[in-house]
Amino acid sequence: MLPLRYGLPLLLTLLALPVGAEVVQLKNGDRIAGEFIRASEDHVRWESDKLGTLTIEKTEILDLRTSVPLKINGVGEPCLVEGMDEEHLVYSCGDDPEPRRVPLVSLAMIIPYAELLQGDSATWTGQINLSGTYARGNEVRDDWKFRTHTEYRMVDWRHVGTLEYASYSRSKSEPDMQWGGRYSLDWFFRERWFLSSDFRYGKDETRARDRYYNFGAGTGYQFWENPLTALALTGGVVYVADKYEVPADPGPDFLREESRIAWRMGTDFRFKLPLGVSMFHRNEFVRSFEEDSDWQLTTTTGFSTLIVGQLQSEIKLDYQVDNDPQQDTEREDVRLVVGLSFEW
Repeated sequence: MLPLRYGLPLLLTLLALPVGAEVVQLKNGDRIAGEFIRASEDHVRWESDKLGTLTIEKTEILDLRTSVPLKINGVGEPCLVEGMDEEHLVYSCGDDPEPRRVPLVSLAMIIPYAELLQGDSATWTGQINLSGTYARGNEVRDDWKFRTHTEYRMVDWRHVGTLEYASYSRSKSEPDMQWGGRYSLDWFFRERWFLSSDFRYGKDETRARDRYYNFGAGTGYQFWENPLTALALTGGVVYVADKYEVPADPGPDFLREESRIAWRMGTDFRFKLPLGVSMFHRNEFVRSFEEDSDWQLTTTTGFSTLIVGQLQSEIKLDYQVDNDPQQDTEREDVRLVVGLSFEW
């Protein structure tokens, strides 16, 4: 049962809606009558009167009309959809008579408000990625990297977990190991705004880091998101702690352990190209509050192409800079990675 203070405006709005208002219209001209089920970051699930349950890409939707009170991420009150204006979903929430206009593709979760009250509102997605290099002959090389990413979302809360394992060796040398885990928790307090916390722990022998962990908190904002392109910005403060491997001949300024407080800023950009190819670019910049010269930059730029079903090919360039590297390690790392990804 909906809260009493929402009942009257919702009732009046429902009475004003025409019969048969449950319809989704696609850009190809199809109009599908039925019932709205839910929307995720990429798709809308729709129960068609004649075709059964459909999963429709948000980018293919021209108009969407439903009389069902909805829970939209970042909004605590039930909302009623009035339709779409180009790529924007137009809706009113609670007692506020002023309609809101937000791009449909930027709304990460929409569910019937009744599901929220019943506690049936969680979604789970994930990705597994495998890439590597095997060479014999004039060059002997074994590089392997495994990565898994999962996301669990319950209305305005998003839990994200990532695990990585990599092994890099050359000319039959002892491989450098790299592994780590990351957990993030985001809370959407508005449609495009969210607060975030982040914890990481791992090991990176390529940069002489025997162990590392950090904990950060901040906020994020989705500047724009449409069928072709999107840009999001995150920023905040992070506590970083490192324990380094001892070099063969430690210098006088070598420190076995080091910790610092730094500010962190990151961006996430994507652009959709023809023929099902997508380009993406992500970067993160971290700089210590105490020393301006102590900063790190990590970027990933690449392209992904759908092969079949949920299987994708991916090629990306990873670039890392540690402006204050450890003894016997390089300031910059560049790695070209080709692999396969499976999403669910």
